[in-house]
Amino acid sequence: MVAAGLTLIASGNNGARLGEADAETMFWAGLLLIYLPLTLRLFGRSASREERLTLVFLLGVGLYLVKVLHSPGGFTLHDEFASWRGVWDLERTGHLFTANPLIGNFSVFPGMTAATAALSQLSGLSVFVSALVLIGVARAVMIVALFLILERAAGSPRVAGIAIAVYACNPSILYFDSQFGYESLALALAPALLLVVMRGTGFERRPRVPPVAGSLAAIALLAAALAVTHHLTAYVMVAFFALWSGMIVLVERRSPFAQLLRPAPLGSRRSVAETVRTRLRIGPALGCLLLGALAAAWFAFVAGGATQDELGGVFTSAASSAFDLVFGGSGAKTLFKAGTGEVDPLLIRLLGLASVGILVLVIPLGAWRVWHSERGRPLSLSLAVVALLYPVTLVPRLTQAGSEISQRASEFVFVGVGFVAALLFVHLTASSSRLRTGAAALVATALVGLVFVGGVILGGSPVTRQPGPFEVGASSRSIGPQGMAAARFAAAYLPRDSRILVDAPNGLLLGSYGHLDPVLGSIRDIPVTRVFFSRRFDAAVRTVIVRDAIDYVVVDRRLATALPVDGHYYERGEPGAFERTRPVSRAALRKFERVPGVGKVFDNGPIVIYDTAGLGMR
Repeated sequence: MVAAGLTLIASGNNGARLGEADAETMFWAGLLLIYLPLTLRLFGRSASREERLTLVFLLGVGLYLVKVLHSPGGFTLHDEFASWRGVWDLERTGHLFTANPLIGNFSVFPGMTAATAALSQLSGLSVFVSALVLIGVARAVMIVALFLILERAAGSPRVAGIAIAVYACNPSILYFDSQFGYESLALALAPALLLVVMRGTGFERRPRVPPVAGSLAAIALLAAALAVTHHLTAYVMVAFFALWSGMIVLVERRSPFAQLLRPAPLGSRRSVAETVRTRLRIGPALGCLLLGALAAAWFAFVAGGATQDELGGVFTSAASSAFDLVFGGSGAKTLFKAGTGEVDPLLIRLLGLASVGILVLVIPLGAWRVWHSERGRPLSLSLAVVALLYPVTLVPRLTQAGSEISQRASEFVFVGVGFVAALLFVHLTASSSRLRTGAAALVATALVGLVFVGGVILGGSPVTRQPGPFEVGASSRSIGPQGMAAARFAAAYLPRDSRILVDAPNGLLLGSYGHLDPVLGSIRDIPVTRVFFSRRFDAAVRTVIVRDAIDYVVVDRRLATALPVDGHYYERGEPGAFERTRPVSRAALRKFERVPGVGKVFDNGPIVIYDTAGLGMR
């Protein structure tokens, strides 16, 4: 079924590249053929533990291969180009922490970059193929580790399998969490760390004492790897370990931190190994302290500035948007609306809203079930608290700047959502006959299938869901052979690390394969995007180019043909972003043709590269 579904998706993607009418139908049919049969089997009673583990593995890897089939020949997503640039810099210089002009944080969280470069050099595979292998293995590790965690938390492989089926409905799993980005690797390290903490602390139903040195080494190694790979995932895990430790205090009336620090009684003959084993049994506190210390040290000595710039900017923008929304500074964002002003069809909007509505109804019922049947289990209560955060994460979607926060939160909160939903279903069908359980499994599969479809809808623009012809300002759909040709020219003939002004998609190509440095922001309070939007080459345009030491200006003439699908041409903060009613003017993009001191060094029709050396900067 999974293979047949992938074949349908591949055929649909080929049709989408050719503009065929049935391409989208084939895509959705392929997705449902992957998801529904596996989910139906997971909801049933008869599958063995080994079969359920195999099914969730197939589900996780099958959905990863959907992303591979979207772009089987090269990178197309934003973070992937920044990752490629990081690997290229590492292989070229032999040093970590080389400044990354596309995403600054990638240079100070080099875990994934180092792993990919090592795999590429040891195997002889290209960076692209090495990245596909690495993220594919990471997806397999993530999905299997989550199954084992949830199985231990509930004491049931059936609950774990159903929970994974629900987890697969999160909007990020299809493309965002499958891309060649540092978070994709961290999402494997985090559940692996949690699983090792659970095993090392004797959490399993049949207590057994694991080797002390091995447990400590594994926890320390995974915590260190996570701390140097991705900031947000590490911070979320610290918060979850703290929540779990707090639940232990509330449920068992003992402080895990006090247990961790309490010395052995005087005169005790307890060995050092026994003492350490006792401390390990309160692993959430150990995980919280160890990972928290490592993440804090990495922030303080390596990644503080870059992390503040990225996360601070994201949360500040979201808070500002929320403030404006509450106090009338701006209206709510129109859901299911592209930057071009087009709104998704009514059926798509209804499916997206229905998927959210189902979860909002199920989560409190599932949390109530946890409270009544699992209140003595601190981990179960912690997962229920995580599930209850889901409605909170929906609020930022009402603002333009907060959508990213909501999207990224889904990959974490859906672990709890899946857990409480699975417990609720198993409880409701516990005393049912086999026939009624089968009927209930069919109904549940249909509802969860609806949630899955809604998650795919909420997870990205319909324009980028499949490959296809060029679109203006449309992320992966704006990556094409013309831009790649310009990047290859730059790599061959332009000085490395030259500073350029360029639109967002071509900036990814020129900043990675072209080895140039795109420049954003402002100079002397003048947005650098004024260089493109101004109809005349005036004093402000000259100031930006000269004062910001811009070596080349890259113009994509196609930008004048349409509004950007993503809502912006160059950067999210550009004037008129998400509010334009007409494209940038052709005159603004062609004004460099008549400027003394500006020379054309490349022109393939759509894309032109201008050399600004004649303006007197060099």
